[in-house]
Amino acid sequence: MPPKLFILKRRKVKGSAFKRILSRQITFILFVISIPHYLYSQSISGKIENNFGEKIPMANVIIKDSINSGRIKEFVIAKNGQYSISLKGSYQKIIIEVSANKYIKGFFEIENPANSKSYTANFILYKDENIQLKEVTVTTKAKSFIVKDDTVKYNVAAYKDGSERKIEDIIKKLPGIEVNETTGVISYKGKSVETVKLEGDDLFGSNYTVGTKNINVDMIEQVQAIENYSDNPLLKGIESGDKVALNLKLKKEKLNFSGDMDFGSGVSDGAKLMYNAGLNILGISKKYKSFGTLSYNTIGINNSPFDYFSYNQGAEQIEKVDFLAKKIIPESFYASSLDDRRANLNNAWFGNYNNVFKIGNRSSIKTNLYYIHDRINSIQQSGSNNFINNRQILTSDYYSIEKSPTQYRGDVEIKYNSSKNSLVEYKFRLSGESINTSTNVLQNNTSNYQTELKTKDFKLRQSLLFTQKITGKKALQLFFNHSSNDIAQNYFLNPSVADPLVYSTDNQYSNFRNAYVSVRSVLLGSTEKTKYTFSIGSNAEKNPFQSRLTSKKNGITHINNLFTNDFTYKKYTLYSEGSFHLNLRKWKISPSCSLTYLQQNLTNKIVIQNTKKENIIFEPAFTLKYKFNNVSAVLGTISYNQKPLSEEYLFTKPIYISNRTIVKNEPGLELQQITSFGIFYLINNLYKQFQFNLSANYNRGRGNFFPNIFILENSTQVVYFYLPKSNENINFDFLIEKYMPVLESTIRLKSNYSISIYKNIVNNSNLRNNKNQFFSSELFMKTAFDIPINFENVVQNKKVQSQSENSKSFKNETINNTFKIIVKSAKNWFILLSADYFLPNTKKTDEDYLFLDAALRFTPKRKKFEVNFIAKNILNNKNFRQIETTDFSINNFQSNLLPGYLMLNISYNF
Repeated sequence: MPPKLFILKRRKVKGSAFKRILSRQITFILFVISIPHYLYSQSISGKIENNFGEKIPMANVIIKDSINSGRIKEFVIAKNGQYSISLKGSYQKIIIEVSANKYIKGFFEIENPANSKSYTANFILYKDENIQLKEVTVTTKAKSFIVKDDTVKYNVAAYKDGSERKIEDIIKKLPGIEVNETTGVISYKGKSVETVKLEGDDLFGSNYTVGTKNINVDMIEQVQAIENYSDNPLLKGIESGDKVALNLKLKKEKLNFSGDMDFGSGVSDGAKLMYNAGLNILGISKKYKSFGTLSYNTIGINNSPFDYFSYNQGAEQIEKVDFLAKKIIPESFYASSLDDRRANLNNAWFGNYNNVFKIGNRSSIKTNLYYIHDRINSIQQSGSNNFINNRQILTSDYYSIEKSPTQYRGDVEIKYNSSKNSLVEYKFRLSGESINTSTNVLQNNTSNYQTELKTKDFKLRQSLLFTQKITGKKALQLFFNHSSNDIAQNYFLNPSVADPLVYSTDNQYSNFRNAYVSVRSVLLGSTEKTKYTFSIGSNAEKNPFQSRLTSKKNGITHINNLFTNDFTYKKYTLYSEGSFHLNLRKWKISPSCSLTYLQQNLTNKIVIQNTKKENIIFEPAFTLKYKFNNVSAVLGTISYNQKPLSEEYLFTKPIYISNRTIVKNEPGLELQQITSFGIFYLINNLYKQFQFNLSANYNRGRGNFFPNIFILENSTQVVYFYLPKSNENINFDFLIEKYMPVLESTIRLKSNYSISIYKNIVNNSNLRNNKNQFFSSELFMKTAFDIPINFENVVQNKKVQSQSENSKSFKNETINNTFKIIVKSAKNWFILLSADYFLPNTKKTDEDYLFLDAALRFTPKRKKFEVNFIAKNILNNKNFRQIETTDFSINNFQSNLLPGYLMLNISYNF
């Protein structure tokens, strides 16, 4: 018995072991079979929406290994705009194809997919508007734009009508983007553009108009508008993200070496020869980018970012104004309602070279070189009818002006990544500028003067910035800035205006200098819903100023001590600042504040006086934004600021700034207190081609230097004095733009209404309260007919009313209408006809102006050459008169114009 029992137990053990062994073998086999799946599989998920942001109910998601392959490897059905798939195969390349009923297919490609990695691929599908009827297919045009994340990519070809020459001409037409007609400054969705990049590199900096004014439109494939832009890659996703920028994407065939050259020659009224010539060269490689331009013209074109004709400030001049010395004696400028190209009688050379060279993977050097030389001629006539204290004072001046500006400038920027989380940036700028302006003046039809203003302006600026990314969500920055600016002016007057009975000539000398040093440290951080910035810093600024008037008698120079100024103004600040941005779903809350210690010192060496003033300044600000959806938002802002007034109000002795005007001040070191409110409502729906902007702003500045003006027939004296009184400004802006499919036209209405309330004293009056009102409206319409001829019309109306309390008001209203006919008679021919009508004063309809222009362009099939025939100012208008009003006068201003001319221009692209 025992042995049998033993055998039975043994058999039971063997059966149980066999099952365990078999189970283990099966598990091992399954594991071995599944190894490739675990080693090579990927998971892919994402969203599928249409171009309106709506989820697509059902779509097919197909996995291929080649975009042209008809073989399906794997697939899944997407429902309610969501899909997820775990791949079973091994792939060198993954092609994801998404298709849905009535939509164009979407594709996404993954090169060399990593093993066991999860990928996200979101799709936006567009309606399939291709209609096929038997053998006839009607296909829609290429999409005018694509929206991807924070970037809108505008297809340049979709916005061209043939009239464009430079990329700036296209940028003006892009929805959501505005270009200032006089300065070239660009804004996107109401925000000023930081820079215009070229193929992802910031080649031009804030002087981006060098590129937009000179790069040929045929070189560019896309203009990309980038929101949440950061010029420092280490701060991407950390800083607040309120910046915007543009990027120019080149056509593929332009990626190595390309360019264009133009030469135009023609004749104007009086058989004077006219020229317009230019050369632009673009070089692109993996490590190097460059753009150079050289131009010469006598037809009023300003290809540079510096305006010596009407002195409109560009983006860089506005940004750097705090680092500049003041120019006390103003240069002659030309304020005309017309386009500068009609009134600018120039002889302009402009040369510029920009390049970025990457040294390895960590360093880059950027250089920007500028050369400008011009000779501007103008004949002007001004007349003022002044109504002061029940008395009428008439003044008139006739000017013949020749101004010759010259500027040399060089910029260098070096970047070095000492590690993947640190960046060092050094910038250096050196420029020298000289302007000589000779003027012959006939004053009140009785007195003749010859004046010459010589201005020399030297600038040096350098900065050092170190950025350390502490973690993925925090960064520290250290800044150092140094700049110096020296402006020396000599204003020669013949005969003497100081004392013509004693002296023969005068020389008014003025020299303002500025030396500036600052240090600053900034801590930046972000979380899922917040972003913050804390900084501390210090600034030191020194502004010495000297002026004197010397007069000659019998060849001997005499110094007039009554016209001598010599003071030094110093300003020191120590400050801390903080800002915080909180995102709560559709709300964005942004409070900020700063606390500043300010010390001012004014040392006057003439009267032996030293004035010192200290202030503790608290400046809060608050911004609240509510985003209704992806295309519309409302924004409110409020701020309170205190700042010292400009140092140009600190000299006490008179200075001649023209042959009839002298200026002096009653200085003070008080602060101006500025309170600002603003509300903005914005809609920018690119898909529906609709834009709507409405805004209101209020500014109140308490504490100002007010003018005490004393006007006589032959002279004007202005004394600026400080009062703790307020100036106020109220501004309303409105814009609506819509493409109307029924009319096949874009219609835009834009208007502005502003009120300025200010104070002054005129000819020993009491302190006067004045009000100036300005209203402008513009109606724009452009057709997009699918025929060879299209039309564009812009009508503008402007109204100005100025009045002092208990006095008569001075009004003026102007009308301007521009009409264009755009003809594409064949692929090789283009015709542009335009008519500009101006009525400077609606009460005098007989004093109007009509300008007719024409352009004919022929492009051969090879498209390398282009021939243009241009006719400008065909009716040969020689002068233009306009009217301006103040609270006590009506002023007539007349200037000569570029004569009518005919020009033949040949362009070559390479």
